[in-house]
Amino acid sequence: MANKDQLKDLLKQRTTPTQREAVSPVNLYTNPQVDKTTESNKSIQVDKTTKLQTVKTVKPQVVKTAKPLVVKYTTHLQPSQIKAIKRLALDTDKKDYEVVGEAIESYLLKGKK
Repeated sequence: MANKDQLKDLLKQRTTPTQREAVSPVNLYTNPQVDKTTESNKSIQVDKTTKLQTVKTVKPQVVKTAKPLVVKYTTHLQPSQIKAIKRLALDTDKKDYEVVGEAIESYLLKGKK
């Protein structure tokens, strides 16, 4: 109980916030608000002529050859095989997946004969 009484005393000692001045609402449907400007501050609208549209030459669209669709496929290989694939790819200036793809193609073609 002592804590509640102490809190009440502390609240009474606290300064009350200052009361705000009441503001009368503005009627939006009657007199519009007018800016106080002098004659020198008024802007003058100037007629600006538009520029003629410039003609741009259009470049013909270049037809790009589509690359064959490649789907990501994951498999398990021995570390020595992976190292050999990477080394061969480096020696032939190819990507490792290109080396693997060529190897699979040749294996599949050999199996069909």
